[in-house]
Amino acid sequence: MRVAVAGGTGLVGAKVADRLRAQGHEAVVLTRGEGVDLTTGSGLAAALAGVDAIIDATSLESTKPADTVAFFSAVAGHLQREGAAAGVRRIVTLSIVGIDGLGGGPFGHYDGKRAQEETTEAGEVPTAILRATQFHGFAGQLIDWMAKGPLLPCPTQPVQTVDVDAVADELVALALESPADQHVRKDVAGPDKRLLADLARAIATARGRRLWVLPVWLPGDTARRVRQGILQAPPAAKIIGGTFEEWLAREYPVG
Repeated sequence: MRVAVAGGTGLVGAKVADRLRAQGHEAVVLTRGEGVDLTTGSGLAAALAGVDAIIDATSLESTKPADTVAFFSAVAGHLQREGAAAGVRRIVTLSIVGIDGLGGGPFGHYDGKRAQEETTEAGEVPTAILRATQFHGFAGQLIDWMAKGPLLPCPTQPVQTVDVDAVADELVALALESPADQHVRKDVAGPDKRLLADLARAIATARGRRLWVLPVWLPGDTARRVRQGILQAPPAAKIIGGTFEEWLAREYPVG
């Protein structure tokens, strides 16, 4: 099969492209370097010629709702329109568990992901949306973004992180299967429920960094829903991948 990967040079997209090639499929990575601008649609029609499926693993490092909604809506709209014109049989989109009840402020990224889902499902091409919990490495990103010297202010929230490799496997499987329904939604999560602060401490230790993790109690209804576990696996979610400790040992080998 010929599968286009939007966001194919990012954390998830690169793993998706590697898996497609390893299974004997052609991965068409949609990047500006290949003449494709996903935000305007420029070059997309030519890149999708002969493509059977699209995997949208695009990302944006912003929490501003206006920015995230504009970006994800534009990309999803262009993929749907040009995908329909090219005869693509399915678009698979990576999304996030729990976004229905979150948005605004530090959760503005989720506004964009909801807009992405809505725009994708409004199009002609059949869709599969894979909602995943945060990745095992999320607490490490939090350290990179928010640590001030030896201090890390960390939200008091439970998480159920998942191995990004397992998520990539699920995306590829959805792209390769024959769609039986117009719209499919699937939730996936890792096996363990933990506190984000504990994961941050473990990653800091694995990096050899002394870090004081300061729990921060965020006000408001959105933060309350996060503390109640909205970002953990819903009842029907598929549990995939290894534990956080297994990922940590692989990511930060000792010796």
